[in-house]
Amino acid sequence: RALGVAAGPARRRARRPPPLPPTWTSPRRGSGTCTAARPPPPTSRASATHPIGLCPQPSRSTEQTTAEESIRMGNILNLMRGTGDDQFEPWPLLGFRAISGQARWKAIHQKVIANGRFQLLSMAICIAASERIHGRPIYKKGIPGGRFTLFSILTCGLVSDYICHRLTSGKGIPSDPFESLPEDVLCTILSKLPLDEAVRTSAVSRKWRFLWTVCPNLSFEGITMCGKEQDVQKFIDNVNAVLAQCHGSVFDELAIKFDFDTMLVDHLNNWARFVVSSRIKFLTFDLAPENFGGRYERYLFPFQLLDSGSTSRLQKIHLSFGYLQPPTGFSGFPNLRKLDLNLVNVTGKDLQDMLSNCCNLEWLSIIRCHLYDELKVNGPLPHLLYLHFSFCEITKIALHAVKLTNFVYKGKSVCIDLGKSSRLESADISFYGVTLEDAATQLANVFTHVQFLTFDTSYEPPQVC
Repeated sequence: RALGVAAGPARRRARRPPPLPPTWTSPRRGSGTCTAARPPPPTSRASATHPIGLCPQPSRSTEQTTAEESIRMGNILNLMRGTGDDQFEPWPLLGFRAISGQARWKAIHQKVIANGRFQLLSMAICIAASERIHGRPIYKKGIPGGRFTLFSILTCGLVSDYICHRLTSGKGIPSDPFESLPEDVLCTILSKLPLDEAVRTSAVSRKWRFLWTVCPNLSFEGITMCGKEQDVQKFIDNVNAVLAQCHGSVFDELAIKFDFDTMLVDHLNNWARFVVSSRIKFLTFDLAPENFGGRYERYLFPFQLLDSGSTSRLQKIHLSFGYLQPPTGFSGFPNLRKLDLNLVNVTGKDLQDMLSNCCNLEWLSIIRCHLYDELKVNGPLPHLLYLHFSFCEITKIALHAVKLTNFVYKGKSVCIDLGKSSRLESADISFYGVTLEDAATQLANVFTHVQFLTFDTSYEPPQVC
């Protein structure tokens, strides 16, 4: 009766009650009685005793129980949302408290509320409370602060109890947000990180301890690992420690970037052996110091440590501050696509022989490499697209590259013969020590098909006494 429902004997057959006559009025706050020509339909004894349906129920199927619970929850939520302003006091608080108590019991003790259903229930409760609050603006009649605080406390208490139970139970909330990701996806993510940051992920968990070792790229940079002071021994120890854990794995790239020191020679040779065993495709030995003037000792590239399998796998080589002395009969790099040489001592003949056996070369850059001779490649380079020469002591450039699209030359005026390069799109030429007229006459028959030509010369006229 406190809820305004007249209890009566249960009927065997439920019938839809007829519409109430106009003389029936809903109970109002402050009135102790209600006038009705016909009372509402009676409820069962259990529901009259426990109006919110919290009494123990006999065992039923899961589907039936879930359906009945959904109906009860929906009725109470509708009651919370639809009760008139004058009846706000008991109904929302009692209904909300009942729902939170039942949900807490189901979630923690009976463990029948799944994560998705629990979240849906929480959102439904919050929506009901929110709509109730918006339906009764604070600036008009207002919801007392204590009652509004009670709504918040009940909601937060329900959610926190469920989360705490998940944390303390055997199936707690996973601490690793990437646990469900496949290993190949994790490796792809780690491959985008610098090597030092990828190695730090080994401290996340046991699963992540060696996960970084399957990343395809290994890049060691002195400034990143040792700072500006470039501690040689520290760099060597760090690289050896990492490569020791990667023994037996297959990688795509190995990059060593450190100012050359004679202490590095033996270790560089060992790292070249790692290139062979790990089937490396992209190799970088960037050893050029910031101040290289007056330094003549350089690293001799270890051709003798490379077998036929490794030479055929290499697709990119970047060597700076070294020597290139290919052995007699060297068959070259048949699948090499990119060759970048900087501050490398090599003779014109050795470079010619090596390039003649690189038929798949697409990108060639030679900077500050003093050949003191002409560069004439006997074999065709049918895939070469980019060619760059800068500040090289060279007397002539002659090669056959029919697909060449970009050509860059900076240095002394030399004879350039690019064969039938009919696809040349861009040419950037900078001569020094020659007048513009002489340079234009020299190159008149070279770039006949070029689309964009940038030409620059510098010449100091002789002084007249």
